[in-house]
Amino acid sequence: MDRVVIFVLCFCLFIGGATHIFDNLYYGFLPYKFAPEWVNIYWTALAVIDIVAVYLLVKWRNAGLVLTLVIMLSDVAINSVAFYSLNVLSDSSALQLQTLFLGFCIGSSIWLWQSKSKANVVNVT
Repeated sequence: MDRVVIFVLCFCLFIGGATHIFDNLYYGFLPYKFAPEWVNIYWTALAVIDIVAVYLLVKWRNAGLVLTLVIMLSDVAINSVAFYSLNVLSDSSALQLQTLFLGFCIGSSIWLWQSKSKANVVNVT
């Protein structure tokens, strides 16, 4: 079951990273001209950071879980500011899906972290 959850996390992060890579290739570097520069830089950086998180989830699970949580917490926070305060996003559906995925990340990270630590415990009896 751990592998299925890791796959879902990796798949979603890969789709996010691929979307940002596409935007950078198709529209040029820093493609989100409608947003403030700091948001544009953050969204552009996600092209690399999302893919790094996928790699870490596969190679070093706990490091990948920490990076995934940092990505999703910051992404939901920044996208919330972009939608509710800056009004640079016209549709909240992506934000709602990201918030749902953040909840999945938090719940599964707690479970996967504990699962990994239990797998490393050696019974000495």
